Amino acid sequence: MKTYKISANSPFTVPVVFITVLSAAWLILNLLPIPVEGQFEPKWINPVLAAVLLIPFGFLSFKMHRRSLTLHENDMVYIPLLGAPRTMSYSDLQKISIGGKSYCLYTSDDKVLLRFDDAFTSNASDIVAFLKSKGVKAEL
Repeated sequence: MKTYKISANSPFTVPVVFITVLSAAWLILNLLPIPVEGQFEPKWINPVLAAVLLIPFGFLSFKMHRRSLTLHENDMVYIPLLGAPRTMSYSDLQKISIGGKSYCLYTSDDKVLLRFDDAFTSNASDIVAFLKSKGVKAEL
C-alpha cells in the first residue's frame, strides 16, 4: 500500500518566513542588553512591535509548512492553511493540470486544491501516475 505526501507550494512562503526571521531577530536584539542604533522612542515600543509582527507571521509560517495533501489507497487527507484536515475521495478531484515540471490539482468545482512541482516534491511523477490510476484526468 503506497502513501504519498505532497507539500503545497505558495508564492508567499519566502516573504512570510523572511518577515518571521527578521521580527524574531528584532525581538531578541531588543531583549538583550545590547545598545542598538535606530530604535523607536520610547524604548518599550520596539519589543512590542517585534512581537506583534512575530506572532502572526510565525503562525503563518507554521501553517504554510503544515499545508499538505496525503494520498492513501482509498482516500486522501487535505490539510489546508487554516482549518481542520479534510478527508476527501478521488472523485472530488476534477483534473490535474501538467505544465512543464509543475502540477496543479483542481477540485470538482474547478478550484485549485494544491500546486506542487518537481523541484520540491521528490516523487512528483509517481504521484501523477498514482492519481491517473485513481481516475483523475490529466490535462496539459
